[in-house]
Amino acid sequence: MTTPPPKGWTLALVLVGVVIALTGSIAALVTGERSLMGIAATGFAAQVIGWAVHGRRNGGAA
Repeated sequence: MTTPPPKGWTLALVLVGVVIALTGSIAALVTGERSLMGIAATGFAAQVIGWAVHGRRNGGAA
């Protein structure tokens, strides 16, 4: 059984999380500043929250 894709705020959290995570990761790689990985961690956290909300909306389905 397939689950529907994320919609609304859930989709926004996931997509914004991807953008923030990529930006932070690339910036940390280019500049060599490890502290920029904190920005990437914020993006990863936003993605986790978005996927968790999506899972709850689907009754626990992945």
